[in-house]
Amino acid sequence: MIDKPLPDPTQPGSGPSNLILRVGSALVLGPLVLFCIWMGGLWFACLIAIVAVAGGGEWRKMAKLETRGVGTILIMGPLFVLIAIVGASPAAGVFVLAISIFLALATFGSPWADRRWAVIALLHVGLAALATIYLRLTPELGRDLVFILFGAVWLSDIGGYVAGRLIGGPKLAPGISPNKTLAGSGGALVFAGVGALVYGAMTESQSSMVLVLALVLSVATQAGDLFESWVKRRFDVKDSGTLIPGHGGILDRVDGLLFAAPVLALIVLVSGTDFISWQ
Repeated sequence: MIDKPLPDPTQPGSGPSNLILRVGSALVLGPLVLFCIWMGGLWFACLIAIVAVAGGGEWRKMAKLETRGVGTILIMGPLFVLIAIVGASPAAGVFVLAISIFLALATFGSPWADRRWAVIALLHVGLAALATIYLRLTPELGRDLVFILFGAVWLSDIGGYVAGRLIGGPKLAPGISPNKTLAGSGGALVFAGVGALVYGAMTESQSSMVLVLALVLSVATQAGDLFESWVKRRFDVKDSGTLIPGHGGILDRVDGLLFAAPVLALIVLVSGTDFISWQ
């Protein structure tokens, strides 16, 4: 998220109690996510599997893709992608994702609009799941890459929220998400950039490269947030789900990550990991 406002106390389910739920959920889920990243292996794979399956389910309900064909593919496709990449290789994961997309397109019992949205949903969730596992499996540096990814995304979220609340001002994309501001976008970039500089100083990495990487990931995070806002507006829903108390659904919490993870994976695939100079 970039800069969602504090809950409106005049609206149901908002106010201090909702804020307490949001903070409580973050305090529980944050350490759990960090633990799974640190452990890697089955712990991390199960975490991503839960997110992928839940995300597919939320897409299924949000976009009303509940017919048996495309609805089933949305649930099972991302899961089989994870099984393929963990059990075999990243290439196997890409192959299974491609098969899932083909099956969604070939589900002729569903309207074309449903099949199109199913493909978008599969790419949205499946590519991110594939990219995140790929990063964690990177020899020797997988843990660091995923921490960099989550750090950039979380700092962008925090910076956007703080700047958006304190400064406000002109809207970033009022036709898509009227609560997001240019100040919030700038705050997201600043927080991610400062975090990158601190990381570079602490690890003796190449600060300039890490800074550029953090800014790119911040932009991707904000793009992911705007994309989900556009989808929710398209289907006239407030939240993607209700799984996380005070936060909505899984997609509401990982919208930025779903865009940032493929971006970082592509950078690593093309350019390597030279920005981590202490390796």
